[in-house]
Amino acid sequence: MANHDVFISYSREDRPKVEKIAHALSQRGLRVWWDPEIKTGAGFRQEIGEALNNTRSVIVMWSRYSVASRFVADEADEGAAREILFPALIDNVDIPLGFRQIQTADLTHWRGNLNDNAFKAFISAVSDGAANARGAPDRRPQPAPAPTEPEPAAKQPPKKQKKPKPPKRAKPPKAQKSAYTTTGSKRRLALFAQAIFMAALIAAAFGALAYTSDFVFAAYRPFFVGAMGILAFLSRYGTLEADRAAGAASLALLPRSYMALILFSLIASAPLILEGRIYAAALEGVQVKGIEGADINGVTLDAAGKRLLTSSDDSTVKLWDATTGVELAEFTQHENWVWDADFSPDGKLAVSASRDLSADIWSTSNAKLIRQLKGHRASVRDAAWSPDGSAIATSSNDKTIIIWDPETGEAVRTLTGHGDRVTAIDFSPDGALLASASGDGNVRLWDWRNGRRVAALSIGGPGNDVQFSNDGSMFAAAADNGKIRIWRTQSRDRLATFNHGAAKAFGVAFANGDKTLATSGIDPVIRLWNIADQTLIAELEGHRDASRSLDSSADGKIIVSGSRDNTARIWDAVTGEELVTMGHISSAISLPMAIDTPPVFVSSRAPVPVDFKKHPAKAANLLGKGVLIAAALLLGALLIKGVLWIARARAIARLVVVTALFAVAAYVGLLIASALPAEALALWLTLAFVPATVFALLRWVWRATILRNFSRRTRKAG
Repeated sequence: MANHDVFISYSREDRPKVEKIAHALSQRGLRVWWDPEIKTGAGFRQEIGEALNNTRSVIVMWSRYSVASRFVADEADEGAAREILFPALIDNVDIPLGFRQIQTADLTHWRGNLNDNAFKAFISAVSDGAANARGAPDRRPQPAPAPTEPEPAAKQPPKKQKKPKPPKRAKPPKAQKSAYTTTGSKRRLALFAQAIFMAALIAAAFGALAYTSDFVFAAYRPFFVGAMGILAFLSRYGTLEADRAAGAASLALLPRSYMALILFSLIASAPLILEGRIYAAALEGVQVKGIEGADINGVTLDAAGKRLLTSSDDSTVKLWDATTGVELAEFTQHENWVWDADFSPDGKLAVSASRDLSADIWSTSNAKLIRQLKGHRASVRDAAWSPDGSAIATSSNDKTIIIWDPETGEAVRTLTGHGDRVTAIDFSPDGALLASASGDGNVRLWDWRNGRRVAALSIGGPGNDVQFSNDGSMFAAAADNGKIRIWRTQSRDRLATFNHGAAKAFGVAFANGDKTLATSGIDPVIRLWNIADQTLIAELEGHRDASRSLDSSADGKIIVSGSRDNTARIWDAVTGEELVTMGHISSAISLPMAIDTPPVFVSSRAPVPVDFKKHPAKAANLLGKGVLIAAALLLGALLIKGVLWIARARAIARLVVVTALFAVAAYVGLLIASALPAEALALWLTLAFVPATVFALLRWVWRATILRNFSRRTRKAG
């Protein structure tokens, strides 16, 4: 007779759940054996064997731990042979092959709640099975009875005894399907759907990041990159669970196969980072480092022409030594793009105009904020200090100009009259007049002390810049239609009209004793014009994108230009020679010595940024190039691995692929970190999870479906 109603076979790691199952069965009056206090030693297996032989039903808890246990498999086999097995699945794993035809309770979503429907259904099924077994005969195969001794008198020839037939393996019970049972195919289908959903989510998230990369503010970009990293990690977690369900041998968070996928993806995406939207340009004698989104919007020289301010889309203003190109300070208090900045007459202070609706006054010695000028209702486009230092003027997209007291930060007066955004302002050298250029197509001259408009002149299109000559006798304006016009200050007569040579003109500056006018536009070329005869003197080439701003020194000997290629360049106004180049983004790390970019990763020493919106095929080409590089490296590593494997150096062979990929990825990572900002490095690392996730998904589909079906056909054929 059986001494127990239920015997529970499980792995020690699953004890918390088993304890609740045992308690629930005991509450129903069943005698449960589950070794809660069994002592280790020589007799523990004997005690378990006796309990298993004297039970009416066997529960086996299939988990990630128990499927690998030989003892659990033996105990389950005993229960199946006696047709008293009640299996339950508590983890998403494949049930051992010999038990997959037995209906199994699905407790994968049970978290220990005693009121869980699946849990209660399982307890009821076991209780009913144990109750039915109490009146049923023992199903274990019985040995044949021993033969009886015949009487000595009746001596007969001995009959040939038939050997008892070996016990047949009991067929699994034909249990009806119920709500609490599940099959392996359903489980794999559910996991496949989850993996597809996770991959789609990651692809959509990265697509949204790529689409909005030109529009999000620089201050929020690290947040988006971090969010993508978290999503990528979650995708890996999903594929890890899928691996477990597919019966993967390794449960490590980063097995060698997945590490190889990540490293392969890093190498494959390297050309996209180095030569595409995020790029590094190496010029003669100067390494320029940049990232799209850090366009230089404004450049301003101090009165002596020794220091330079650059204003950028990265929300910073940088102070440079105009002679050496060394960065002296960085002002980082703005929360949005900075359009322009200006020095105070003594050079001790600076004022900067930003898209965050403020103009900030700060010290050029330590980049500390002194006060903020707030009053505009839209982006502040330009800021200028009066020659005597008594006032600051700011212009805005709200169509107004405000005059401020720099000592108190109070608004003195507001100049109105423009019908559109006021994009640029400039004080005359004597401080008597203020000129403004607007999107309404007009340049206005103001008696700013009295708030009176002196003149309004048409420039033929939306205005982008206005500048007085160094002696104050002329002023020039650049328009969106590519035209540049020059007027005499006193008479307001138009002196000259130039066509910059591109669709839009952005900047103007007088140089070389006011004999020369420098112009910039949507093209990367700076053009020098002779004002007297209106002829082109020279074209200064060096920028790789639109030049948005120009300025000149007070003596007119040098010209400075700021560009969307993230550089500011200083030129000799007479010879056109480029003197100094400065980049607006610092690299993530500084190396004691420069490392070279392998030609295989970039097509030139100074790669040009790719506009992926206009040329999507270029992005595909760069990615294809990276995949070919990574594939060639992988193939070479596999060949070396094969040679070592044949040579029986298998311990080394197992590490060849990962080691080779890691070495190349580390070199490329060092190259990117030394040439690009930390943000670019983080984006490169994050992007690597996209193809890695796709590869991991394909790998899982192979293991969970195609390979498994092939294995089953092979077993059937055998």
